Amino acid sequence: MSQKLQLSHHGHGENEEDCDIHTTKHGLGENDEDSDTPSTRQQQNRGINEITEATITKSKAQDTAAISDIIGMIDTYDRPAGASAEGSYANQGTYTAGKIIQKTGYIAEAGFGRAHVAASIFEAEARGPNASANAEASWLNVKAIGRAEIASASAKAGPLCAKVGLGFDTGASFGVDGVEAKFLGTGISIGPKIGVSVLGSEVSCSVM
Repeated sequence: MSQKLQLSHHGHGENEEDCDIHTTKHGLGENDEDSDTPSTRQQQNRGINEITEATITKSKAQDTAAISDIIGMIDTYDRPAGASAEGSYANQGTYTAGKIIQKTGYIAEAGFGRAHVAASIFEAEARGPNASANAEASWLNVKAIGRAEIASASAKAGPLCAKVGLGFDTGASFGVDGVEAKFLGTGISIGPKIGVSVLGSEVSCSVM
């Protein structure tokens, strides 16, 4: 009798093995191997974070492109009305353009028949047969393109641009207003700037 009381006093009885098993389940159990696997909630949170980061990145790109368009309009809003017309022409050399964001480039061009009209942010141009090569760089955009046109007419108003013609532009550009690639007048612009070109005819717009 005294032996049983002593065992009970120390907290050990006939079911001592069951106590050990019970304690083990509260400690290192059979599900502990899964502890390194992310829970469903963690996976959902991770997915939400990835979507949020992608949305923020896209929003930043769109904001930068919108800023570029605004700066372009600021550069030209006070441009006086003017018009010019040329018969045959041939030019080559380097140039710098832009008040707020400067562009530096090189152009070589030659053609027959060109008329240009501009006033404030509006601009229109018509060209006869022509060929040109142009490389241009700024901290917003880099491009290199070669152009051969039979005829074209284009119009621009701020971020909107449209062109109708028959041409064979080949080249590429990369910048905040998207990535553009053309081959023989046909190509596409992808990014904050969306555009489609087919054999020299083109329409594009910067998505705000």
